[in-house]
Amino acid sequence: MREFHVHTPDDEREAVASILDEYDVDYTVVSEDAGSALFFFPLPTAMVEPILDEFRDSGLDAEVDTVSTKAELVETPNFTELRQRYSGSVQKLSKAELHAKIREMQWPYQLYYLGTLLSVIAAAAGLLLDQPALIIGSMIIAPQVSSALAAPAGVLLGDWELFVDSVREQGLGLGVAILAAALFGWVVRWTGVVPPGLSILHVELVGVRLAPTALSTLGAIIAGIVGAFGYTTEQSTTIIGVMIAAAIIPAAAATGLAIAWATPLLAVGAFLLLLVNILAINIGALVTLLGMGYAPRWAEEDGSFRESIPSGRRTAVYGTLAILLLATVGTGVLTGTNVAFSRTTNRNVETTLDRPAYSNLSLSGVQTAYGGMGWRSTPANVTVVVSRSSNTAYSDLPTLLERQIERDANRNVHVTVEFTESGTANARNTSNTYRSFPHPRVSSPHGA
Repeated sequence: MREFHVHTPDDEREAVASILDEYDVDYTVVSEDAGSALFFFPLPTAMVEPILDEFRDSGLDAEVDTVSTKAELVETPNFTELRQRYSGSVQKLSKAELHAKIREMQWPYQLYYLGTLLSVIAAAAGLLLDQPALIIGSMIIAPQVSSALAAPAGVLLGDWELFVDSVREQGLGLGVAILAAALFGWVVRWTGVVPPGLSILHVELVGVRLAPTALSTLGAIIAGIVGAFGYTTEQSTTIIGVMIAAAIIPAAAATGLAIAWATPLLAVGAFLLLLVNILAINIGALVTLLGMGYAPRWAEEDGSFRESIPSGRRTAVYGTLAILLLATVGTGVLTGTNVAFSRTTNRNVETTLDRPAYSNLSLSGVQTAYGGMGWRSTPANVTVVVSRSSNTAYSDLPTLLERQIERDANRNVHVTVEFTESGTANARNTSNTYRSFPHPRVSSPHGA
């Protein structure tokens, strides 16, 4: 529910009253000595946009001053009927309210970059320690949600300054995050906090963030959808912020760590994951806002896109849009290539393990690192985790998998097979399953 205060000149008093009477809105009007009037009236949340549109269509938006606050209790003759009339509508914010909310949620730039710095360092520590709780904590303090949703909102609300500032803030923030994670990784590596010879590829929480996948992209799109829905309604935005940060902060930390460990191909893969996620969040939010009825004002008013942009900001807006278009197309092509490579790898692993010689092996997982656009001198790393019930070595398995994948995918790969020991002991009424860790690893000679 909303309580509105509308201050209007006396000559517009009848126009305001006529609109409110047409919608059966209960109101109180107070005349002032300065030749003006002050209207007080409550509205259901879903009714705010139609009333403001009526003011705008009547030319009153330039003549009246409007203030909206949240109402806790309303008891007027017609309010119950109004609430029932609009009960079937999604209780979304009006464009003016959404604009104000997005602006209010913007962090001061000092706190934004400080929050980004602290959250990515916490995430990098959590990745190296293999501690999900620390990574979750880093997501809670991350400030990325405000800038991630401001860009699509700025496009639809016609606030091009908000749009350009948001894109710049996202880019600079992610740059700061990557550099901070890289510096942190370099310090902890060369001061002996973690073993200098540690391979980040085999740190589980890092390894899963070294390349974009179809599922990671889907998760980022859902984060954008949920974020847009949460910000356009009166739902809590705290958990939404965590979901959006989950797609951004750990990926930025993984990129920085790959740089610190001097693994360019892994750094490119993690950076591609980061770009895909942030673009997917923005696109998901934009599509959701459009689906909820937040059409661009220039389209609603039969204007032109060019005229909706202030002449002094057209260069900045067009340049930003061009960068986003190139980034979207480029990351789309690279991600599609990597997803196709992952599917080819999974298919070959499944086909190989279906052979009778490997009937005692059960596939636990396949992890594919980013391998570039095609055949390269630096091989793409593929890690296959299998469970075995005996101590059979299967020393030929990595080489066989490597040959199969290289022939089918037409690219250079290095395969590592990790074994977990498992077995089941069945008694009369009980069963016991055991697994042995850590994984013994067997690598193909090609990458040794």
